[in-house]
Amino acid sequence: MTKEPENPSPKKGDKSPMAMAGAGFEFVSSITLFVLGGYYLDGYLKSEPLWLLVGFFLGFIFAFYSLIKRAKENE
Repeated sequence: MTKEPENPSPKKGDKSPMAMAGAGFEFVSSITLFVLGGYYLDGYLKSEPLWLLVGFFLGFIFAFYSLIKRAKENE
């Protein structure tokens, strides 16, 4: 009898180091994008820290939502 080659299941999420690095990059980049958007909006509207802080918190919320969604896919 020949043994079938073992292939990872395509339906489960990938737990490779590159997938984890991608999750980290997504986490950092989403916060950075929202903060930069808030920074430029503050410069345009002359409302110094308001939109920068709003951007930070929105980016943080989006980053955690994305991270939790990815974790549920890997269950």
